[in-house]
Amino acid sequence: MRRRDFVSRVALGGVAAACTTLGKPVQAAAANKVNVRFVGMMTFIERADRSFLVATPGQQAMHHMVHTPFLMARANSAVATAFDMKPAKGVVPEAFDTALIGSNPTQFVYRSLDNTSLDVVAGSGDAVNNLADEMALMNKIAPHKRVRGNVEKWASSTISLRGGKIENSEGHPDAHKVWTFGNYKQKLTDAINFSAMSAATTIRLTSGVDAVTFTAPADEPAELWVISAAQPGEAQGEPTMLEHSQVLFDYFVDATPVLATCSEATGRITPHTELPYLPPTSASNGIVASSTMVPPWMEICYVAAVLFGK
Repeated sequence: MRRRDFVSRVALGGVAAACTTLGKPVQAAAANKVNVRFVGMMTFIERADRSFLVATPGQQAMHHMVHTPFLMARANSAVATAFDMKPAKGVVPEAFDTALIGSNPTQFVYRSLDNTSLDVVAGSGDAVNNLADEMALMNKIAPHKRVRGNVEKWASSTISLRGGKIENSEGHPDAHKVWTFGNYKQKLTDAINFSAMSAATTIRLTSGVDAVTFTAPADEPAELWVISAAQPGEAQGEPTMLEHSQVLFDYFVDATPVLATCSEATGRITPHTELPYLPPTSASNGIVASSTMVPPWMEICYVAAVLFGK
């Protein structure tokens, strides 16, 4: 091979994936990567077989705060097509996830998660490799409290995770800061990534009589967001004290809420956005936008965890 040919091939290697005429690198075609990104207030409950049940609080009668759960995906992606996800006027993705700052809102589609369940299965094992150590550890914050037995009925939506791994991420500037719950302190995050390198990753969605199964193509990455967004009331809250965190203690029986505090928290200024939602009694797949454009809650909507045997 001539030196000029060799240098040209090396120089083009970094952009080969973006240039279809040059073909894809061998490693890129070896396996797909499925990534489900969880952002907002929800609880990961570890089961005895080390799989996880993820539950979103939704609207609870005892609290003033409404948490709206919904799916988000990139328009025209395979997973968006499979779940018949729709655009929603006025929704700004970067308002929920700082990783999407600068993105084009028209390139995203949505589906409500109210009264909906997802089952995500990666590979053949049940256990999830838990690398996420910044979820609020409810076993330490509310020790010796048992999880309510009807979580799957009580929650507005549930997601079952089997196989793959979960790890810390962030969607808010106050993520990874140290927060205090009474005498207990830990770092908190508001976003968790579930990922799997497997040719056999399946996501099944059920809502009423609807049931749809999506199997990730072996040669194509799949990306999906599960968002539980807080819809603010008249007050904007105090970012150093997470007032709406009390909803996470309702997952337990007779747990006394302890509010998280962090003197270094700054909150976040977000663009105004609509919140895609459905009336809780509906099992349809339509999208209804809120009547008034508002910024999402300025506080960090942190992710909690209940770990088996801890």
